[in-house]
Amino acid sequence: MPVISFASPKGGVGKSTSALLLATGLTAAGASVTVIDGDPNRTVEGWATSAEHPGFKWLRLPSDDEIIDAIEEAAEKTQFVIVDLEGTANLAMARAISRTDLVIIPLQASPVDARQASRAIKMVMAQAKELRRDISYRMLFTRVNPAIATRDEKEIRSQFQEASIPALKVALNERAAFRAMFTHYQSLWDLHDEAVNGLGKAKANATEFVREVTQTIRDLRAAGQGQAA
Repeated sequence: MPVISFASPKGGVGKSTSALLLATGLTAAGASVTVIDGDPNRTVEGWATSAEHPGFKWLRLPSDDEIIDAIEEAAEKTQFVIVDLEGTANLAMARAISRTDLVIIPLQASPVDARQASRAIKMVMAQAKELRRDISYRMLFTRVNPAIATRDEKEIRSQFQEASIPALKVALNERAAFRAMFTHYQSLWDLHDEAVNGLGKAKANATEFVREVTQTIRDLRAAGQGQAA
């Protein structure tokens, strides 16, 4: 089953929020999910232990010697494994990425975030070189203006395209509903319209995000099967 890791060396880019949106979006669609929380802030773990119905299985990132076994065991038991990685390069991150089908690198649309995100790309590429295999990744713009793309976002996307750096078409918008998940300890799909402004638009945004990630996984697997044939 596919393993999807979220990695970023910079805090405040919405990494754990993105991982939680994907996990709860997949479970809302009927999939079984395990989330492995490796972020020092334990954001996903804190949410899952406080939520009445988290909907997914979760565990804390094991020791360096146990991480590969934990990912492979989770992949045997659930349809998706999502790993929220620590921001700095270390042995656990390297081993987790070695078992990852897709690495998602969140960033806000700013030059500073773009430069920091390049560090995550280098970590992925270094691991791919060591393992002598491709490790796919996608950039994910977060906290963007839902009304209009800023000049920085357009410029950074253009730079990514010129450098052949793949990015998801869907960006996660700046939405009160995404923050409300952590206020009420409920998934986006369990929140109520009267309690949160713009919930419908937030759900639509998150649904498109989940859809593009799953389609990307399908495309990568189809391409891999084609090469094997």
